[in-house]
Amino acid sequence: MRIFVDVNVFMDVLTRRSGWKASLVLLQLVRTGKIEGYISALTVPVIYFLRARIFNEEKAREDTRKIVAGFKIVPLSEDLIVKSFEEKRIKDFEDSIQFHSARVSSEIFVTRNIKDFKGVRDEIELLTPEKFLEKYEGVLGF
Repeated sequence: MRIFVDVNVFMDVLTRRSGWKASLVLLQLVRTGKIEGYISALTVPVIYFLRARIFNEEKAREDTRKIVAGFKIVPLSEDLIVKSFEEKRIKDFEDSIQFHSARVSSEIFVTRNIKDFKGVRDEIELLTPEKFLEKYEGVLGF
């Protein structure tokens, strides 16, 4: 099973905001090889930037490196960027990049912000971390 994980799921864990425990379980499933996880190449600098606003450069780099460990990175190709610019169903450009990265890599898009992707629900399965764990717990045996 291949899943794409939105940057906000990583931020759940790093900031321990509501739902962070389900997000952590999901990340651990990827790290342990129970599921194949993908992220956008954009995710890495976004996490780093948000961490660097709070912590020094060394900690921001270390946190970023650790939290994305085990994930395969979808490159930001010219085609993907063009599709993201042309995307009319998603308002936010960064969300559009996340969506198009998910489409080329995975069957399931795990995000904290399902509402941001309402216009593309028919193209990929959209689940929160909690819904993913609930739906696939028996299938994956975790």
